[in-house]
Amino acid sequence: MIIKKIKLITHHTSWWKRKKYRKEAYETLRNYKSKGWKVKKVVKLKKNKNSIDTRTFKIYLISK
Repeated sequence: MIIKKIKLITHHTSWWKRKKYRKEAYETLRNYKSKGWKVKKVVKLKKNKNSIDTRTFKIYLISK
């Protein structure tokens, strides 16, 4: 069994960037699923409080 980690942006405070990032994450996962990969686990990364960055990241563990 092969396991991969994919780090994707899934949220942003701006509504149009949130829509953009969710669409990119969806398309990436859809491409992997069409190639036979399956999502096993999703882990939300904690934000750094000292950072100005308002994006939220998730790590997707996928296997084949």
